[in-house]
Amino acid sequence: MPANTQSPIRILDNASIDRIAAGEVIERPASVVKELVENALDAGATSVRVTITGGGLTSISVEDDGHGIPFRELPLAFERHATSKIGSAADIVSVASFGFRGEALASIASVSRCTLVSRVPDEEIGGMIRIIGGETERREPAARNQGTTITVEDLFYNTPARRKFAKTPAAETKAVISTVNSIAMAYPDIRWRLDSDGTRVLDYLPADSLPARAREILGAAATEHMARFSRETGGLAIGGLASRPTYTRPNRMQQFVYVNRRPVKSRAISQAVQIAYREVIPPGRHPAVILFLEIPPGEVDVNVHPAKTEVRLMLERSIFGAIVGALQDGLDLKSASTRQPGADAPADEASPDAAARDRLAAIARAQDDYLRETFGASTGPVPASDAPRGQGLLFSGSVQSSSRPASEDPDRLLADVTDSTHRQAPFWQLHRTFICTQTRGGLVIIDQHNSHERILYNEAKQAMQDGSVHVSIQQLLFPVHLELTALQIQAFQANSSGLARLGFAIEPFGGQSIIVQGIPSSQKNWRDGELLLDILDDLSDAGQAENAVQNDLLASFACHGAIRAGAVLTVPEMQNLVDRLFATDLPLSCPHGRPTLIQFSTEELETRFGRR
Repeated sequence: MPANTQSPIRILDNASIDRIAAGEVIERPASVVKELVENALDAGATSVRVTITGGGLTSISVEDDGHGIPFRELPLAFERHATSKIGSAADIVSVASFGFRGEALASIASVSRCTLVSRVPDEEIGGMIRIIGGETERREPAARNQGTTITVEDLFYNTPARRKFAKTPAAETKAVISTVNSIAMAYPDIRWRLDSDGTRVLDYLPADSLPARAREILGAAATEHMARFSRETGGLAIGGLASRPTYTRPNRMQQFVYVNRRPVKSRAISQAVQIAYREVIPPGRHPAVILFLEIPPGEVDVNVHPAKTEVRLMLERSIFGAIVGALQDGLDLKSASTRQPGADAPADEASPDAAARDRLAAIARAQDDYLRETFGASTGPVPASDAPRGQGLLFSGSVQSSSRPASEDPDRLLADVTDSTHRQAPFWQLHRTFICTQTRGGLVIIDQHNSHERILYNEAKQAMQDGSVHVSIQQLLFPVHLELTALQIQAFQANSSGLARLGFAIEPFGGQSIIVQGIPSSQKNWRDGELLLDILDDLSDAGQAENAVQNDLLASFACHGAIRAGAVLTVPEMQNLVDRLFATDLPLSCPHGRPTLIQFSTEELETRFGRR
C-alpha cells in the first residue's frame, strides 16, 4: 500500500473479533484446560476429570459433577460477556469466583470444534450444544448425570498462524500437567484425574490436608523437608508449606503461589521468597514453596491479564515484608543463616560428616602451607574461610570493568599456563570458587564450576554419540528408591535411553517410582538421588523443543554433576581440571555460554597500579 494511502476505518465482523479475543485468553491447550477447570470449580464440582490427546491439540475433555447449566441457557454460555459471576462492573472489585469476564467459552469455541453436554438437578434430561468456529451447529436434549462435560477438538484449526506456534505434543502435555497440578494443590478436597493418550497421568483422591496433597504432587522427597508457616497482619493472612534449606531445586517449578486461592504469577511474591532464603541457600537454587495469600478482594486487581494469571497488589510493600517475615520465622531461616556449617545446611553444600570435615580442613591447611612456602606469608591468597564471598580482591570493582574473556587462541593460552607451571608458579584457589595462575602475559582466573561443566558436557556428548566409548558405571551398594512427580516421570520416560547411555542404571518400580542401581562414575554430586531429580526437573521444562532434548539432557547432566563453588581443591586437582578443560573442543565457555576463564594482561595490571 502506498505510504500516502489511508486505509478506511471499519468495524470487524464478529468472527474476527472472537478470534482476536481468543488469542488473548487461549494461548495453548493448557490455557483451555485452565479455563474449563476453573469453570468446574465455580460450578461446585467435587470431582474433575481431564482427558487430552495429542497434548490437547487434538482433543481436550473436562468432565465435572457440578451444578450444571440449564438447557435454555446453553447458547448464552458461549456468548461473549455473558456470565453468572457478576451483575455489573461494580461487582468486579469483590468477585470471589475464578471466571467473571465472560470470554473463556466464547473464545474457546471460536477456535475449535466444541461440544458441551450438561444437566442441572431439576431437569429430567440434560442438553447438548455443538459449536464449530463460533457458529452453533446444533442444540438438542442429551442424557447425562448432573454436571457438565466440555469437549474441545481440533484446537486452532481455523487459525493456522496460532497453530504453527504450538509446541510438540509432549511439551503441551507437560504444560497441561503443570496447570492441573497448580489448581489441584489449592483444592485438596476435590478428586482430580488426568488422562493423556489413554494413559492415566494423575489420580488424586480427595485429601484431608495440604501436606497430603503436596506429597502427591511434589513427592515424598520434597515434603519430608517441608514445614508450615503462617502470619496474619493488617487484614492479610499468609500461610502454607515451604522447604527447609536442606532441600532446594534448580528452578521454580516446585513453587506455587495463590492469591485468594487463585493460582497466580507475581514478581513481587517470587522475589519475597527469594529474599527470605537468600542467606541460607546458594545462588541458582530455589526452595519448594506452597504459599497462600488471603487479601480483601478490593485490594487486589485480578483483571490485569486476560487469562487472569497475573495480579496487581495494592499494598505490595507491606505484603512483601509480611511474606519474608512469615517464611523466615516459620522456617527459622534467620538463625539458620548464622549457624556454623552443620545440621540444616543447604542441600547443595550439605555438611559432611566429621571425617569429611576433617579431610576438607586438612586439604585447606595443606594448600595454605604450600602457598606460604612458595610465595611467602605476605603474598599468598586470602584463605576462603577468612574472606567474605565476593570481596577477595581489594580492587574487585575496578578489575571487573577491565577484565576480559580469554583470548581466541586456547592453544597458546594452554601453553602459557603449562609454561607457568614449569616455572614453579603453582595454582591456587580464590574463595574456593576460582582457580588462579599466572601466565607469561599476566594472570588467568578460571571458574571451577563452569570449567567442570564443559568437561562433563563434552565427555557425556562423546558417550552419547560414539557407541565405542565405554561409560564407567558405579554400582550403588544400596539401590536408591525415588518417587517422582508426574512431570519427572514424563521426563524420565522421554529420556530413559539417554540417561542409560550416560551411565545411569535405572529400573521402573511401579507407578511413579524408580530404582537406581548405578550412576556414572564421573558424578560426584549424587546426593542420594538429588542429582537425578535435578536433571529430571530441568528436563520437565514444558517449553523445551523436541530437537533440543538431547542437548538439554547433556547440559543438565554436566551442570548438576560439576563441582560447585565452595568445593576445596588440591593443587593436583586444579592442575587436572585445567588439563582436561583445554582438552575439550570449546574450552573457553561452558555449555550455557558462560566464560570458563578470564585473563588480565600484565599491562592491564600495571595500569591499575599506576605503573603506566
